[in-house]
Amino acid sequence: MKKRYKIYFVLVLSLLGNISVLQAQLNTENQFAKPLKEVLNEVQKRYGITIRYADSMVLNKKVTYAEWKFRADAETTLDNILKPLEMKVRKEKDKVYKLAYYEYYRWEPKEDGWAELDRIAAQYSNLEEWEKRKSGLQSCLKEAMELSTLPASPGTAPIRTNLRKFSGYTVENLAIEILPGVWVNGSLYKPEKFKGKIPVVLHPQGHWDKHRYRPDCQYTSAALAKMGAMLFNYDMFAWGESLLQCKQEDHRQSLAMTLQTLASIRILDYLLSQKDADTSRVAIVGGSGGGTHTVMMSAIDKRIKVSAPVVNLSSYFYGGCPCESGQNVHGCMGRTDNLEIAAMAAPLPQLVVSDGGDWTDRMPEHDLLYLQKMYRWYGKDSNLVNVHLPNEKHDFGFSKRKAVYDFFAKHLRLNLKAIQAADGSLLDTSITLESESAFYVFGEKGEKLPAHAVKGFENIRKLFYEQVDKARQDQRYKIGLIDLMLLKRQKLGAITLAADLKADGVEVDMGGLGNRPTFENQLLNDTVRNQFMQTAKERKVEIFSLAMTGYYAQSFCERTEYKKTIADCIQTMQLMNVKTAFLPLGVQCDLRKKPAVRDSVVARLKIAGKMAEAAGVVIAIETALSAREEVQLLKEIGSPAIKIYFNFSNPLKEGRDLISELKILGKENIAMIHATNKDSVWLENDPQINMTLVKKCLDEMGYRGWLVIERSRDARKPSDTKYNYGANTAYLKKIFQD
Repeated sequence: MKKRYKIYFVLVLSLLGNISVLQAQLNTENQFAKPLKEVLNEVQKRYGITIRYADSMVLNKKVTYAEWKFRADAETTLDNILKPLEMKVRKEKDKVYKLAYYEYYRWEPKEDGWAELDRIAAQYSNLEEWEKRKSGLQSCLKEAMELSTLPASPGTAPIRTNLRKFSGYTVENLAIEILPGVWVNGSLYKPEKFKGKIPVVLHPQGHWDKHRYRPDCQYTSAALAKMGAMLFNYDMFAWGESLLQCKQEDHRQSLAMTLQTLASIRILDYLLSQKDADTSRVAIVGGSGGGTHTVMMSAIDKRIKVSAPVVNLSSYFYGGCPCESGQNVHGCMGRTDNLEIAAMAAPLPQLVVSDGGDWTDRMPEHDLLYLQKMYRWYGKDSNLVNVHLPNEKHDFGFSKRKAVYDFFAKHLRLNLKAIQAADGSLLDTSITLESESAFYVFGEKGEKLPAHAVKGFENIRKLFYEQVDKARQDQRYKIGLIDLMLLKRQKLGAITLAADLKADGVEVDMGGLGNRPTFENQLLNDTVRNQFMQTAKERKVEIFSLAMTGYYAQSFCERTEYKKTIADCIQTMQLMNVKTAFLPLGVQCDLRKKPAVRDSVVARLKIAGKMAEAAGVVIAIETALSAREEVQLLKEIGSPAIKIYFNFSNPLKEGRDLISELKILGKENIAMIHATNKDSVWLENDPQINMTLVKKCLDEMGYRGWLVIERSRDARKPSDTKYNYGANTAYLKKIFQD
């Protein structure tokens, strides 16, 4: 019996073995797949090379079509095998390689990085073309970092601790609240004695050991303070004291890039509000990751006048940390790179420090030539300086610091003698080095962290988006589009297109009128209305107005069913929580050309006003009258629920002064503004409108509300909605929201 069992066991093993062989058979059904470890072993044998790797790197990884990927040489073969797995090898020496993960941020200099910079630069050949691209990049960079709408500042005073006085300078620790319950911590260095206003310097940190507590950071900060500047060095997100609110690994979240940039903006807000800050002398300097941040801040914040990115700038290295490239900033405008972003600082003074021991090693060969060309276009060649240290490595050593001191002394008008030794050489190490704990704001164990501090990255993320949404709702000026003009009358596509064009909201039409007793309005259908409201919520587009444009051609002053149309519009407004409706008086009720209809218009608007008052909404009318005449008309109507929908084109076509008309009408009489003119050119190219002066006027008036783009289309492409309304939206947001 035992012998029989043994025979059965052998047969079973044999069958299992045959099944295993069948399963291992290489064919198209299993994509000729082999384990990565097995394939690497075969590569090593075939080409006589060694590939070093940790077992964890190859665990559970397979190579499809493995045998089909072998070529005549080892490197081409490995490239074929590893690229689909997001991996690569680095050559350490002859016939010895090390397995590594694919680095999206590191390219080959000449073959890839330089070629990409050349491709980018080929898109503009003069200053005018560059300025246009630069403007687009500025908007796109903010959008990519989700900072197009800044969350409101908490408005709290910084938490200040441990003021120390040393020879020639003082140090004080500050925590600045960037979101409610979220702080950025740093140290404010100032000259021991000074008169009047002094320069402001931001000093963001990179991924250095000991971060802002390290000696070279203290040397830099103290030296610049002794030379006459106030300098703030500060933590990156999820470094230093911010670890009291989140974890170290949170630094590798893409939102870290956004939060660090927001922190710098808040720091600058605070420093420039100080009575001793010279707002015309503002600089930023940082090394490594801090250098990448220096480049980005110089590109997007116009308050910075001088920049010094140290050992970071390269066309073939994009910054490997999510705090440098986690958001899609490099996807802007058909893709950009760090050199082009650095060029956005031109023509302002910029010092680029590079060395031979990192990715800045090839700076003088190619990248510098591009930057020099950009500065040359402005006639400011001398404002760009490159200090290249071919025999040095990636650090913030004295030679790098010296370059910064010399450059800042010139462009910030600082006193170099304050850090000179007896022989005239620069010396920045004669300071009191402090321990890490001396720089803490919240105590050695975080015991002084305020009770309302937000803890945990997910809570910080949630808070950020809540604050952005709130700021978007509270924004003083909002830019709106009109579904009718987008050729999407009462269609969901108008909402999605408005979102794609970065508008804040859309005016939705009530539908056609014709000979019907009321509008052809689908929004009273629950299903349709809910789709509109849900889409608007998802796309973060506000439906800010309902438009009764049927009255452009139909007669509001003669139709017997006018009350029905007003009632239907108000009912829809209430259901959709829309507070303003647009009522054009149109051709039939033109009070300028047909003064005889005035009594009828006034009588009907009095009734409409009472209906609107009862519902808590406003009806905005558009007339052909002058501002003084509109003020008089509103007095006759006598309802706070009837206001004017002011259209730039009306006074302009009659030769009246736009600014004067706005002032005469006054903010209390304006419900919304058609920020538009006749079709011929975009708003930014319109010689009849100085939009900067318009904003100044509206600021002084205290107006808050919607600027709605109706026309102002390029006559060459009047029906291209994306082309025209995208350009006008971007322009108005730049003027009124940046």
